[in-house]
Amino acid sequence: MSYCGLCSLKRCGIWGDPMGNKTREALIGIFIQAAIAIEEPLGRIIALDPDIEAVHQYRVKIRQLRSLIAFLRPKLNKEIADQINKRLKTMASQFSSVREWDVLAQRWQMMADDQNSEHQEFTQRLTEVKQQTRIDAYARFQPRMVREDLDWIITQLRELFEDDRQISAFIDKRLTRWLKGIRKGIKSLDVEDYPAMHDLRIRIKRLRYALTLLGDFADESMKDKIKPSKQWAEQLGIVCDAKRNKELLDEYIVRDIEPKILFLKSLKSEADEQVEQLKRVKL
Repeated sequence: MSYCGLCSLKRCGIWGDPMGNKTREALIGIFIQAAIAIEEPLGRIIALDPDIEAVHQYRVKIRQLRSLIAFLRPKLNKEIADQINKRLKTMASQFSSVREWDVLAQRWQMMADDQNSEHQEFTQRLTEVKQQTRIDAYARFQPRMVREDLDWIITQLRELFEDDRQISAFIDKRLTRWLKGIRKGIKSLDVEDYPAMHDLRIRIKRLRYALTLLGDFADESMKDKIKPSKQWAEQLGIVCDAKRNKELLDEYIVRDIEPKILFLKSLKSEADEQVEQLKRVKL
């Protein structure tokens, strides 16, 4: 069975009056389309596509669906939502280490001196760890089971909604509440508290993903209100990535050789700059 995309929903009239009888079907269509969007990058992973964007987009598409579920959770069947979320989380976590090493290796390549023998050796070591991490992830990966889980998720999404009454008002209030919480988090942010920074980054991404998928169900003015959050997420991402990269380097590159020291200094400098910018945020 095939499902129409977001634009198709509008053209075919399912979108209709946000408060009408077709609201449930329109929202279900959005959920199903978000789940179907996972299939393309999943196919690339199964085909052993070496492009790091395959894993990245696979995880992004899963996060988008999970974000929408989290956003609309008060209107959903909690048992079904939790079962879907559990399977999605497992699917994404299988390649979390792969993504971490892709980010680290890409960041090093931006500053490595290809003519420096020590840099060449360091690059080789990072490449070996990155490749082994990918091999280990694929050894645990079970494509058939993942596809079965995704098919099951798409089927269950049709039974997900319990309450679609006053959905437009609910979405507006929910968006406002989430944005207010994010602004409060930015104001009170302790830049030495890594877990808090990581959590805030996730909350920002969750809001942006949900708003993107909701399309016409969300008030147009809200899109302008959350524009600054993109920069916050990017700044927090640089800081969080720097900390995680340091942890990985200390774990796998034990000796404090020159390229590692240089890399860590660069990461720290970049993170410190973003922290200073976050401190100057005016809300």
